[in-house]
Amino acid sequence: MFYENVEFYNVAEIIEQEGEKCFSRIPDKLRVALNESAKLEALSTAGCEIRFNLKSKTGKIVLKTESESHLAEVYQGMFKVASHIISSEPTEISISLPDKIELLNKITKEKKFPFNPYLSRVILPYRAVTKVIDIKGKFSLPAKEQTPQTKYLAYGSSITHGSSASRPTGTYAMRTAQLLGVDLINLGFGGGAHCEEQMADYIAKRNDWDFATLELGINMVGGFETADFKKRVEYFIRKVATTHSDKWIFCIGLFTFYADFDPASTKQNEFRKIVKETVEKLNMPKLVHLDGRDILENPSGLMGGDLVHPSPGGMDEMARNLTQYIRKFLLKN
Repeated sequence: MFYENVEFYNVAEIIEQEGEKCFSRIPDKLRVALNESAKLEALSTAGCEIRFNLKSKTGKIVLKTESESHLAEVYQGMFKVASHIISSEPTEISISLPDKIELLNKITKEKKFPFNPYLSRVILPYRAVTKVIDIKGKFSLPAKEQTPQTKYLAYGSSITHGSSASRPTGTYAMRTAQLLGVDLINLGFGGGAHCEEQMADYIAKRNDWDFATLELGINMVGGFETADFKKRVEYFIRKVATTHSDKWIFCIGLFTFYADFDPASTKQNEFRKIVKETVEKLNMPKLVHLDGRDILENPSGLMGGDLVHPSPGGMDEMARNLTQYIRKFLLKN
């Protein structure tokens, strides 16, 4: 969405909270209809950016978060230029074009990078409710040719959301987008990927994405019966896939996690089977099943504290593997 000559990318709505503006990645009417975790996590700014062309010598963005300090990054096109810790006190980010901006532009043209280096990108914290307090400077909106033309939508749990990534651009979804040279729409909801019909309908209704990954299962394996999971997943996949039969949709079963090392645990494999069989029954040419264990192969890529969330190294492995799978299919177009 556009606001005062800047773009709030991956933001569906601005919500007023106690006189301050925060971001929601989905419309508020949908947000309040979802489970409690999704309601909260939709307000965290995973994959959200403030984008603009700087027309004054400097610009200033003032942000704050509701909780402990979180990292934001500043990019000029594809090039990182700064990091900032955003806290519960207003934090000012000063933006100016680098001295070597013309060289960055030359490299971008030679390498055919998808983001124009004159486009400033403030990449917001992935796991925080971030509020914009002030925007100062002269800006113009991003031009269409300054950003990737291909959009990648990623739905999923806290793993897709980015938990345990070392930086906003370190999530597997963001790294996958970078490696593929596409723009990311992050719809990961920590603890809240419950495959509600309303969410399936919303993704199906959107026409601003070109391919999608649907990470299905980890947030439901603990609190849902297999039959309920099956009902929800069948609706979710069918709704999105039949509405967008012309687009590649990758349905990812559970990634490697602690239950895979317990011989007595079987539910996770029942969930994986449901995702796989749902895709097979639909038998659609651009609907693809991916086993999450093939995306995160090395269990040392998990955080040792919970053996669920990938470490920074695990995120990178996932991005490399997922990129290989997606690229193979996209090249068939």
